[in-house]
Amino acid sequence: MKKRNSIFWIIFAVISLFYIVMIIDLIISGNPIDLFWACYIAIPLILLGLIKKNSNLILSQVILLAINDLVWIFDFACLLILGHPVIGINQVEIFPVQTWIEKLGNIQHLFIVPLSLLALSILKTKRNYKVLLLAFLEMSIFFVATLLLVPSGEAANCVHQTCIGIQLNFLPYPVVWFLLTFGFITVSYLIITSLPVFKKKKN
Repeated sequence: MKKRNSIFWIIFAVISLFYIVMIIDLIISGNPIDLFWACYIAIPLILLGLIKKNSNLILSQVILLAINDLVWIFDFACLLILGHPVIGINQVEIFPVQTWIEKLGNIQHLFIVPLSLLALSILKTKRNYKVLLLAFLEMSIFFVATLLLVPSGEAANCVHQTCIGIQLNFLPYPVVWFLLTFGFITVSYLIITSLPVFKKKKN
């Protein structure tokens, strides 16, 4: 029990460190638009969930980030192997164009979801469909805020235009955005809650 508690707070410390680095990078870059990316809200909410040991809050943020981070990781692997991203969402440079703090801030995508899942494995976590509703509501707020406050040329949350090199014109883009976003969140929820940690333990 003591060991599990220590691991839990180590996870909190590591995620906190990544978020501090992200904020420092934001200050250095002087681009407040980056605050509209979902991770800048999701990560402090994960930290709040860790402090309160609220598994539902943590899970709601994990399902929000999971598939987007997987896409980022795929692009990152392509960048390392091929020298360029395939999808185009990854902005980490393997050459010294970025400062080390920018690189460290970006590679949080590799660690936040796995560390959060490890924390959920320590907490008593149960399936709860309200988590889905919370994630849907949060992304809807992101969409409206980004649409109203972020210039159309910015890529924040891919609200104004797709972040990949494929045009999605079969429906009005806002409809496509909501279908993909809610689809990603739902798939993430179903996959993650199928893990053994979410199964009720036998008495």
